[in-house]
Amino acid sequence: MTATRWFPESMPVPAVTADTLGWWEAAAEHRLVVQACSGCGRTRHPPSPMCPACRGRSSSWKEVPGTGSIYTFTVVHQAFLPDLAERVPYVVAVVDLDEGGGARLVTNIVDAAPAEVVIGGRVGVVWEDMGPELAVPRARLLAGNG
Repeated sequence: MTATRWFPESMPVPAVTADTLGWWEAAAEHRLVVQACSGCGRTRHPPSPMCPACRGRSSSWKEVPGTGSIYTFTVVHQAFLPDLAERVPYVVAVVDLDEGGGARLVTNIVDAAPAEVVIGGRVGVVWEDMGPELAVPRARLLAGNG
C-alpha cells in the first residue's frame, strides 16, 4: 500500500530539537500530542522549554483526538519551491484543537478546494508519511462543513 502524499519529496524536513523530539516521535506513530505544563497544566503547541503561564520547565505530553475547528487560514498562490508549482493554490490553516486546552496546530488543509475552507470549519488530522520515522499532520475537512 502506498501512503498518501500531498507535498513533494523536495519539501524541507522539519528540524527536531530536544523540546520537539517527543512530539515528532508521537507523530511518527500517527498520534497527535500537545505539551502540558506539569506545574499549572496549561497546554501549548508548538512545544517549548518553558511554560508561558508559570515559567515552569517540566512538562508531559497529552494526546488529543486530532479534530478541531479552523481558527484562521490563508491560501498560498506562490510556490516557494519549484516542485510546489503544480500544487498551488494550497491552504495553510491554524486549527483550534479539540481537547487541546487552547493549543493550536498550524497545518495544511488537504483534499479540498480553497473555496471550501471556512473559518470555524471542522477538520480531522490525516497523516502524511514523509519517511519511515517522519509523519506530518495535515487536516481534512469533515462532513457537514459549509
